[in-house]
Amino acid sequence: MGFIGHNPEGVIVEMPFKKPRGKELTFAQLIYNRLLSQTGIVIEHANSGVKRLRIIKDTVRLHAFGVRDKIMAISCALHNFRTISPYRDY
Repeated sequence: MGFIGHNPEGVIVEMPFKKPRGKELTFAQLIYNRLLSQTGIVIEHANSGVKRLRIIKDTVRLHAFGVRDKIMAISCALHNFRTISPYRDY
């Protein structure tokens, strides 16, 4: 719900359909909600994979310009390397 007022250029925010009071969703709306939730699960798994590094989970007290962005970029690169590695155990 935090994205309702957020409307940047070139970005499409997909929101699930809410069930109307006293009514039911149509079959197409149910299918759309299911596909949207499956996509959300993939995104949540990627986020949790990035957050395996402790520096992402903890409070970063580095205030220099661009340091937090670099930390996130390095964390994403390590996650991508871990997921494509042929030696992974999961």
